[in-house]
Amino acid sequence: MKKILFFLFFILPLISFGQDKIKFLAGGVTCSMCSRAIHESLADDKFILKIEPNLKTQEWNLEYKKDEFKVENLKKRVEEAGFSIVMLYFNEKIILDNRKIKTNKS
Repeated sequence: MKKILFFLFFILPLISFGQDKIKFLAGGVTCSMCSRAIHESLADDKFILKIEPNLKTQEWNLEYKKDEFKVENLKKRVEEAGFSIVMLYFNEKIILDNRKIKTNKS
């Protein structure tokens, strides 16, 4: 019994079940209808296992089937909904940054 509990609590969480974690910041999202449009567009992707939007921060957390994530496909789905991707993280690493950086020029 102790071996089973050890496996469940210490070993099982370390095993990858074939998922890539994606996080992106959507540009132009102002209301729940905007969020819904993106969610519906993403829901059609058969490789997305989980969709978690956060309307307050305009962030989306997705879980894709392992090795099925393609930046172009995600961008296309978000743009078809009428929005853009400002920042994109793949397994916690920034892979796309479209933020406009302000500079002070005299």
